[in-house]
Amino acid sequence: HFSTENSIAPNYRPTQPLNGRIITASPAAPPAHLWCYEDHCGMYRPYYTPSHWSNLPGSYCGGESQSPIDISTDSVVENENLSSFTFTNFDNKHAIKSITNTGHTVQCVLEDGLVEVSGGGLNHVYSTLQFHFHWGTESADSEGSEHSVDKKRYPMEMHIVSKRKNLTLEEALNTPDGLAVLGFLIEVKTDIPSWKTLTSYLSDIKDIESEVEVTDEISIDDLLGNVNRDSFFRYSGSLTTPSCNEAVVWTVFKESVKVDQDLMALFPENAGYHNVFRPGQSLHSRKVYTTAAAPGPGPVAGPGPGPSPGPVWVYLLLPCLCALYC
Repeated sequence: HFSTENSIAPNYRPTQPLNGRIITASPAAPPAHLWCYEDHCGMYRPYYTPSHWSNLPGSYCGGESQSPIDISTDSVVENENLSSFTFTNFDNKHAIKSITNTGHTVQCVLEDGLVEVSGGGLNHVYSTLQFHFHWGTESADSEGSEHSVDKKRYPMEMHIVSKRKNLTLEEALNTPDGLAVLGFLIEVKTDIPSWKTLTSYLSDIKDIESEVEVTDEISIDDLLGNVNRDSFFRYSGSLTTPSCNEAVVWTVFKESVKVDQDLMALFPENAGYHNVFRPGQSLHSRKVYTTAAAPGPGPVAGPGPGPSPGPVWVYLLLPCLCALYC
């Protein structure tokens, strides 16, 4: 009744231009994303840095099955049940729908219900949702991977995230094997041409929460190149960002993806932030498993005494050809 009784309506001033002024907040006000990495917490350090993620509401970050970890090859256990994967639509050149700057990473969103992964010792079929990256700085000697192998860290790491096809995302987050993440370590060498296509979009997502539609033909297979996907490590762990749910079956591939240094540098350069990785976590009582070593060619049975049929180099070459084309 204020406006009717006083015959004054409206009684507010229109908003005015900010004109370069900065709006600050009291220290008690949480950042928009509630958590951050060491290098871009700003005024909220140390309250929301990785060492304090366990204090966040609903967080599992203080658990004993956390990720990432250092994989010590001296203590891994061979597991013959770690068979070959089945990658459905990893070769689809229209599977990547968009690329977004989340404020914590560059994330590639996939078309719903198109890409799947199974096999590889997984007990379920998983629907692939997105893949994203972890990196350090633009420096040539930067270390930005989350996982390490025998204490060696790599410049970048790519995570392909999938959820169990028979679960909702909320259910998957609360199930020990609800999520499956494929981790590919990335190092500097001659680049795969498709990375030039992918990184060409980064200049369009310099603003946090910006998103750009992918119109070029590019598949996940294009980005992975000829990496041997039959040789990998396996362990049970967690998401590497809050709320760190311990719901992930982790696969870390032994062979790295090769990307040109200049293209790697475009990730921190365009996203505007650096060192987006969680420090390594304790393995505690968990075991890390590995695919069984490939058997040697062995003796070749011939029809009888005398030389075996065919030159030896053919049998040495067969495993290589199978890894590339099978």
